[in-house]
Amino acid sequence: MKARIAHISDTHLGTRPRDGVRPNVWGEEMRSQLLENDFYERFRELFDKISRLDPPVDLVVHSGDLYNSPWEGNPSQPPVVAQETAITVLQNFITTTKIPVLIIEGNHGLYRLLEVSLLDSLKLAVPGLDVATQQDLKRAVREGEPLVFSYDKLDAYCFPFMDYAVLKSADMISGFDDWITTHQTRVRLRPSIAVAHGMEIDQTLFKSIFSMDYDYIALGHDHHQHQQSTGAWYAGSPERWRFDEARHEKGFLVVDIQAGTAPIVTPYMLEYKRQIINEKIKIDTDDSVESISDKVYALFDKKGVKAPWNPETAARIRLVFEGKATRVSSFELGMTLESLRMKIHSKDSEYNVAQLFWTVRQSIDEEFTAASYPEIESEYLIQDPEEDFRAYLETLEIDKTMDPSMLTKIAVRSLEHAVGKKEGRLNTESIMEDEK
Repeated sequence: MKARIAHISDTHLGTRPRDGVRPNVWGEEMRSQLLENDFYERFRELFDKISRLDPPVDLVVHSGDLYNSPWEGNPSQPPVVAQETAITVLQNFITTTKIPVLIIEGNHGLYRLLEVSLLDSLKLAVPGLDVATQQDLKRAVREGEPLVFSYDKLDAYCFPFMDYAVLKSADMISGFDDWITTHQTRVRLRPSIAVAHGMEIDQTLFKSIFSMDYDYIALGHDHHQHQQSTGAWYAGSPERWRFDEARHEKGFLVVDIQAGTAPIVTPYMLEYKRQIINEKIKIDTDDSVESISDKVYALFDKKGVKAPWNPETAARIRLVFEGKATRVSSFELGMTLESLRMKIHSKDSEYNVAQLFWTVRQSIDEEFTAASYPEIESEYLIQDPEEDFRAYLETLEIDKTMDPSMLTKIAVRSLEHAVGKKEGRLNTESIMEDEK
């Protein structure tokens, strides 16, 4: 018997890039941010392409990280639009094609301290969807039974994400391996696959899975699509989650499986309109703030981002500055780059850029990653705040009813209060006192 599956993974619905993102741009007005929407578009594209495969697949497996949150870096639920997208896309795909979908839980979308899962509520909303959660895994281990789904042409053994540290603290490492070798054993001679979320680097990919004679192992967690070992592949993430993923080709896998023989794996790659730039810029000892800015603009010109604003193609850019100029302090460099970002993100900008942020490495032991906007730290560092703020206002479209001079006074006095240069109440009278 032969079976055919589509293998997808790490869709990270609800991802919202924040650092250095151009403000007030939308993927869908008042519903999803521009770069957040890219992840929804890729999810729709995956299922659209899979629905048009000929011959069709017998099953779609998603090997974890359907949503981006909750996880240890963000305990909140995914955005409403992320959950709506998952429901509507899956409902439409299953209803139209009659092809079942199986999703296992990864480390993203996983509540750390609650015995509930977003996948369970998704299953209630989507008939024909099967899910395997961490709670399902714990229950199967506790009760000594397999965690497997059987379909017309194959069996799928599931291994949702399980933290090695949790197993170690519970003294369950050997017990977990025993459960795999005892209860996750194939019982029929037809095609059998494993679906797992984990990597060797963090000890969440358990070696005993590879000893179970599965015909294919569908892996998730690593965003780089590649073959892990004979018959085991990572599908990778369909959208660029980190900047270093820009060098990877991305998409999904179609796998033809026959019991007892090596699977035939065919990668399907996606194409992207949005350019991602992840580049290093060397700072020489004799550089000035002007020459550093010139290097940035030269890179932008080389990469072709000097173009009118287009939300579909606007680039995401991360720059790594390496080295130190004797005439440029860290503060001066930071302010220069912040000023450059404001110009790049202004409405009259010549550059088609949706995101710009940077890291500065001035020595082996010193690294500074810029926030989205300049932060006020422990002292009042801006040498001429009034001039700087007036220059910033000139990059904005200000309502004619608002007085730029008064806005400048409010901003400067607020900064002074924040860093302790001024005391007392911040109100109209205190602002105007200095003008008397």
